[in-house]
Amino acid sequence: MSLLLMFNVAISWGLVSLIWLVQIIIYPGFRQIPAAEFVNYHRWYVIRISAIVLPLMLCEAIITVGWLMFEEYSYFSVGSGFLIAIIWLSTFLLQVPVHNQLQSGKNDAGIRRLVLTNWIRTTAWSIKAVVVFMAAVTGRI
Repeated sequence: MSLLLMFNVAISWGLVSLIWLVQIIIYPGFRQIPAAEFVNYHRWYVIRISAIVLPLMLCEAIITVGWLMFEEYSYFSVGSGFLIAIIWLSTFLLQVPVHNQLQSGKNDAGIRRLVLTNWIRTTAWSIKAVVVFMAAVTGRI
């Protein structure tokens, strides 16, 4: 198994674990934060989660580009790249604007939108984790 694939598997499963926590616990939990405390809590959350997720997302993108450039093309590598594109588009076109809106205060409609649209990333990261795992198990890159 190539080093790129090993890192890809590790980062993919780390991100899929994190996104499921966000999807099932953290985003729905925003509803439980009192309105008077929401802005401070949301700011605290965004700073901390960004410090964890952004470096992992950048590593994941770099590894996938390396996989596509330096390893042979396969359904696994191309599929992985496609799923990362979906994740990035969803993140910056859907989730980030809702987080920007929530910076000004608790908004139940915004929280519902965040939970609903985050299923795109949850699904894409879950599929991607399976794809890279299958690539590793089958020895196909």
